[in-house]
Amino acid sequence: MDKKLFLIVFPVVFTANIFLLDFNTTIIAMPSIIDEFDLSLRLASWIILSASIVMTAFLMPIGRIADLVGRKFFYIFSLIIALFGIICASFASNIYILILFKTVSAIGTTGTSIMMFVIVTVNFPKKYQGLGLSIITTSVALGMMITPFIGGLMLDNYGWRYAYRIIGFIGIFTVLMTFLFVPKMENSKVDRKSLDFIGMLYFIFIMTLFVFIINDPVSFGFFSIPHLIMIVIFMILIFLFYKFEKKQTKPILNFQNYKNPSYFWGSISRMTGFVGFSVLMFLNPIFLQKIIGLSETSVGTILLYSGTGTVIASSISGRLSDKFGHKIFTVTGMLFSGLANLLLSFLAFNFDLTIFTILMFINGFGIGMWMAPNMSAVLSSVNKDQYGSVSAYLNLIRNVGTTIGQSFAATILVVFLTTGAITAQLSEINSDSSEEILSLFINGWRTTLIISSIIVFISSFASFKTK
Repeated sequence: MDKKLFLIVFPVVFTANIFLLDFNTTIIAMPSIIDEFDLSLRLASWIILSASIVMTAFLMPIGRIADLVGRKFFYIFSLIIALFGIICASFASNIYILILFKTVSAIGTTGTSIMMFVIVTVNFPKKYQGLGLSIITTSVALGMMITPFIGGLMLDNYGWRYAYRIIGFIGIFTVLMTFLFVPKMENSKVDRKSLDFIGMLYFIFIMTLFVFIINDPVSFGFFSIPHLIMIVIFMILIFLFYKFEKKQTKPILNFQNYKNPSYFWGSISRMTGFVGFSVLMFLNPIFLQKIIGLSETSVGTILLYSGTGTVIASSISGRLSDKFGHKIFTVTGMLFSGLANLLLSFLAFNFDLTIFTILMFINGFGIGMWMAPNMSAVLSSVNKDQYGSVSAYLNLIRNVGTTIGQSFAATILVVFLTTGAITAQLSEINSDSSEEILSLFINGWRTTLIISSIIVFISSFASFKTK
């Protein structure tokens, strides 16, 4: 393989791991950010949810938009936007500015994540394309394993603001590598009229409204007029979106595919699987630091074990599912993950770090067993000419599931912290708080994990129904 090809893929790999580091650093830094700005969990959750909404809304059409302006230019421009958002977030004087710039960063991250695979596909000779793509996927898997630990170290030693600046500095180096090593790519011919901008706007409004509905029902009241109005508007938007997309020749979401049982059940499995997984990833760093009193480095190390389980299982299931079929891996993987979630809930009042770490590894292993075979099952249910759009759809489902899971987790905890005889803000809670205050969070954490395990078991059932 030509050395020039390695130079092309090198900045792509760097970019992928920068964004993984940013994501994991943000997850682990949540308790510190909550304390610094004296936040409720509901408001703090928008640091991550805002990015999820942006990625969900723009993921489907953004690849085709890139073809209009030039792929290399779009990649570099997206990377600069992402880094600009990360660096500016480090100077945020309040939570609203932080959310704003994390949202800006998410716009850039979405653009680069789509173009990573395009760069390899366009620039690599056909006989080396598989190798190029495997380099990216392997590096992402390793990044999932290592970046939580690195993020924890940076947070322990420098704090979240300087951690963001370090990530931004590394990213500037990546921009320079992209300028030097990634060649200019020819644009494919795209009809501007075929771009489903109206569908994209529908999706933005639907997802934003959906998150408001499930993320803050307590402030309005479940059956209050404002909350009911939002639900009605949400249902109307879904109906209008469905009617509009059915008339499009190139819809942002092809509803005809849902008539295929494998596509339908595979999508449900993917959605519910990521709901359960995101609940765990959102809550556990807060639980481990706020309630147990662990450092950011220790939390990063625990997440490293979870990522290790995912990497090990992914390397096995992807190959073996081609030989033995996807069902045994998707069903078993979700059973492992759901069981781990359920057993973690029993550690609420009798915490053991060793058992907790083992269960996190099992959860990660289950996710790794399920992830690639689930994608394969859905892709194999459509024609080859839909592979590109369905691949984007699978990423969309992942982001929607993640958004739902994070919103759901925040809502349950807010209910436990604010609606009882004793109430507390998350910023007021630490490992030295009174037993009554700690029990508010612990009961909410345990309840959320039990419900999430049920959701993951539903994913296992959906995997069983997928042919």
